[in-house]
Amino acid sequence: MGLQERITYDAGAIVQMLESRLDQLKVFQFDGRYRSLLGDAFVRRLADWEKNIRSRKDDPFTLVVCGEFKRGKSSLINALLGEDVVPTNVTTETVTLNRISYGVHSNEAVLSGGRCMRLSDEELRRDSLEALQRQIGEPIRQIQLKRPIPLLKQVTIVDTPGLGDSLNDFSQQVAAALQQADAVVYVFSVSYPLSQGEQLFLKTAILPQKYTDLFLVGNYADMMRNEDELKRIRQMLTERVQGLLPGQRFWLLSALDEQCLQMEEERPNERLADCLHGNFEEFRGNIARLTKEKKDTAVPDRMQRMLRGMAEDLAGSLAAMEEGLAMSSQEVQQAMETLEKQCERQASVHQEASGRIDGLVKEMQAETCGWIEELLDRLRKETDTLADIPPAQLIKYYSFYCIDTLQEAMDRCLERHTLELYDQLEEISEELTRNLSRNMQKNRYHFRFSLDNQTWTKGDNVSYVISKLPFNAFIGLVADGIAGTMRQKEMDAKAPDILEKIRKQYASLRQSALMAVEDTYQKMAGKVKEQLEGYYSGQVDTAKEQMEQSAMVARQDEAKKDEIRAAIAQLREVLSQLEKPLSE
Repeated sequence: MGLQERITYDAGAIVQMLESRLDQLKVFQFDGRYRSLLGDAFVRRLADWEKNIRSRKDDPFTLVVCGEFKRGKSSLINALLGEDVVPTNVTTETVTLNRISYGVHSNEAVLSGGRCMRLSDEELRRDSLEALQRQIGEPIRQIQLKRPIPLLKQVTIVDTPGLGDSLNDFSQQVAAALQQADAVVYVFSVSYPLSQGEQLFLKTAILPQKYTDLFLVGNYADMMRNEDELKRIRQMLTERVQGLLPGQRFWLLSALDEQCLQMEEERPNERLADCLHGNFEEFRGNIARLTKEKKDTAVPDRMQRMLRGMAEDLAGSLAAMEEGLAMSSQEVQQAMETLEKQCERQASVHQEASGRIDGLVKEMQAETCGWIEELLDRLRKETDTLADIPPAQLIKYYSFYCIDTLQEAMDRCLERHTLELYDQLEEISEELTRNLSRNMQKNRYHFRFSLDNQTWTKGDNVSYVISKLPFNAFIGLVADGIAGTMRQKEMDAKAPDILEKIRKQYASLRQSALMAVEDTYQKMAGKVKEQLEGYYSGQVDTAKEQMEQSAMVARQDEAKKDEIRAAIAQLREVLSQLEKPLSE
C-alpha cells in the first residue's frame, strides 16, 4: 500500500477548519474599512455566500429526485419512504418543489418575503392548492414536508418539478437544488427510455456536479409483458448509458408495484412481481448504503461545491478591481469608450445569431412538414388494408392510432432538430445549452380526427412500439402497426362506410398537423431566442458592472490603491485556503 492510500481524512476536522477560515471572511463584511475599499455590492455578495455555506453545513445527506414531467418521481419517493408523503395528482399549473425531512408530521408552504403558511394533508391535493394560490394571490413554489420516517433521519429528499414541462419557470430552483445535492435520482420512463433530450440534460446539468452521486431509474417497468421484454430494454439501455456515462449503473423499477405490495393490494404485473420487488429492494439498499458511506464526507463535498461556486462568482469582480488598480483616469475613459463599442458589437452579434436561429428553424420546420406529409400519405394508403376489421374496432382504435403515430413522429423530428440547435448554441456558450435543456417545454399537439363523434388524443401502446424504432423508421411503421396490432384481433367483418369516413378525415388531419408543426417550431424559435436575449444581455450587464468596479478603483489616489491591493491579496489568500484542504 502506497503512502497516499494510507492517508485518511477526518471529515469533522476538515469542516472545523473550513468554519475557522470562513470566520476570516467576517472581517471583510463588518470592518467598514474593507467595505469602503471593496464596495458595498461586493461585500454583500461575499456575505450571502458565507451565510449560505454555513446554513448548509448542518443539513443531512440530500437526495434530489428529478426527471421530466409524469415520470413517476413522486410515486417513487412515496414507495421509497413507505407512505404517501408527496402529492402525486399534480398538474403543470400546481407543481411545486417539495423538501421532505425528518420531524413531527407537518406541512408548510414557502411564500415570498420570508413568509410561510401551514397546510393540512388535505390541502396538499391539487384542487386545494389551486384554491389556496388564488386566495393568497401568488404561486406556492416550495413545500416543506416533515415526517417521522426512519430513513429521513439519514437523508433529506427533494422532489423537483417536472423538467421542461412546468408552466411556471422552476429552472433556477431545480438548478440550485442540483448544486446542493449530495446524490441525484434521475427518473425516466421505460416506455421512452432516456431520450436524446434527457441525455442532454444529464450531460449539461448533472455531470458538472463533480461530487454528486447519480442513480438512473427507469420507472413503470411493470408495463413490460415479461422478463424477456425487460431484458431487451435493459440491453438497449446498457448501450445508451455506456455511450453517455461509461460505468454508470441503472435500475428498472416500478413504484406502483412497490406501493401495491406495501398496501397489500393486487400487483400490476404478477409475472414480474418478484423481479420488480427484487430490483426495488436493491435500489433501496444502494440508497441506504450510500447515505451511510457519505455520512461523514457529504458535508465536506457539499462545501467544496459551494466554495467553488463562490470563487467563480467573485473572480470576475476581483479581476475587474485589479484591472482598475493598473489604470489611470485617462485609461478609464478609454476603457469606457471601448466598452460602448463592444456593447454595440455584442448587439450586432446577438442580432446575427437570432437571425441565424430563425433561418435554421424555418429549414427545420420545412423538413418536418415534408416528413409529416409523407407519413400521412402512407397512413392514408394503408387504409386499403383495413377492410377486414370490424367497424367497432376501427371506431375504437383507429383515431388514437393515427394521433399517436403523428405525436411520436413530431416528437422524433423535434428531438433531432433540438439537438441541432444545441450544437449551434454550444458554439456560443455551454451556459446556453444548460439553460435550454432545463427550460425546453414538452410539446402538446392538436390534431383533428374523429369517428362517430368520438375524438381520441394520446394513447400509450402504439407510441411505446414507435419509441423502440430508430428515427427514420417511423415512416415504415404503419404496416407493422396496423398489421401487427389490429389484425391479431382476428377480425373478419367488412367496414366500407367507416373506411370512407377515415379517408375523408385525412384532409383535415393534414391541415391540423401542418398547423401544429408551424406553431411548435415558432415556439421553439421563440424559446431559443429568449435564451439568447438573456445570455447576451447578461454579458453586457456583467461587462458594465465590472467596468464600474474598475473605474471606482482607478479613480482612487495611489495610497488608497495600495490599500485596495492589499485587501484583495488578503481576500484571495483566504479564498485559496478555504479550498485547499479539500483539493489536496
